[in-house]
Amino acid sequence: MSKKQLYQLTATGFIALTCVYSLSAKAQATINFGNDQSASFGLGLKTSYDSNNAIGQPNGQSFNVDDLFLFTNFSFSKTIKATFNTAYNSTLNTISLLDGFAQFEPRQSFNIWVGRLLPAADRTNMEGPFYITSWTYPVVSSIYKEQYLDGRDQGVNFWGVVANDRLTYAVGAYQGMGKNTGSNNQYQGGGGSSNLMYTARLNYNFWDTKLDPAYFASSSYYGTKNVLAVGLAGMKQSNGTFTTAGGTGSYSAYNFDFLLEKKVLDGGAFTLSGAVYKVDTQNTLDSYCQAGIGGTVLGGCWGGPTYQGRSYIGTIAFLFPQRLGYGKVQPYIQHQDFKPDSFDTGIGAGQTVRTLQNEFGMNYIIKGNDAKFTAAYTQTMLAGSSSSKGFILGTQLQF
Repeated sequence: MSKKQLYQLTATGFIALTCVYSLSAKAQATINFGNDQSASFGLGLKTSYDSNNAIGQPNGQSFNVDDLFLFTNFSFSKTIKATFNTAYNSTLNTISLLDGFAQFEPRQSFNIWVGRLLPAADRTNMEGPFYITSWTYPVVSSIYKEQYLDGRDQGVNFWGVVANDRLTYAVGAYQGMGKNTGSNNQYQGGGGSSNLMYTARLNYNFWDTKLDPAYFASSSYYGTKNVLAVGLAGMKQSNGTFTTAGGTGSYSAYNFDFLLEKKVLDGGAFTLSGAVYKVDTQNTLDSYCQAGIGGTVLGGCWGGPTYQGRSYIGTIAFLFPQRLGYGKVQPYIQHQDFKPDSFDTGIGAGQTVRTLQNEFGMNYIIKGNDAKFTAAYTQTMLAGSSSSKGFILGTQLQF
């Protein structure tokens, strides 16, 4: 990635792809109205201290509200429900809609969600920043596009759990880089595709089942489950990439991911996870994020810049069984690698270079993903450029 693009992704990485996993927050406050009608409310918060020398930026220190969202779930009957979540954008200092979708859930094997929601993609997207092992969201490797930088899109998703609770499927149709009527559309620069974006994901659990709600996921179960899960996901949209020069190309991406977590030593856990990705834009470098058609500078963009190439991620973690004070210690190492295709070797607008990122961290787990502290050191390396380093102290709470 170019220096500018890396900075943009880093700035939005903490608020990006906040998983609608709020549906399963353990400590939601619920008000029951009878006849299977209820409303539940919850809160998720991530704050951090960050010391870094980001590429292209002066050294700095900051205190951050990385994620803050309020989530609400409504049940009108056993089969008709709705979700409405809001999120805080620290860059703009605003609160905006995160999720808003209707849920028709007649049976475990077949459900329909429609509205603004998280499309099915790789396991990292299904985990979101509140249910990943690392502190920083892995934007180097997880390069699926959705309509908004928070990972959501307008559309419909069909999902279910079958095969004795082992196989979870999710397929959907979304607006993607859609084309609204008139020249002044939501992308603030014209253009857009007349075709829908289609997504799909399959996940199979070989060992324990009934791990997560809906089609979402977690990267660790902290010694409570034995997990061996493999997933395959894909996303495609015809004419889904656009450049400032007016070029177009169909967008397609797919990945394979896995998670292995084994309970050890009576309360501990060994975790190994990874994924491989391939993105194809038909050799069309999408600089639509930097400028609109005709060179108009955008105030926002669809899903971030698009890159063509391959990426990889691997994470190893170990949860010590002994409690140390209020919680348990979980050190981890994460490595990411993005390799652009051979035609894409520059560092101009819309282009990328090979990018590596390592994160060495220590989680202090008090109550799973609902209460934990993290200390992490990150190093990002761009081909042909000096590396950047950062140190983070983070707090995560969910209610």
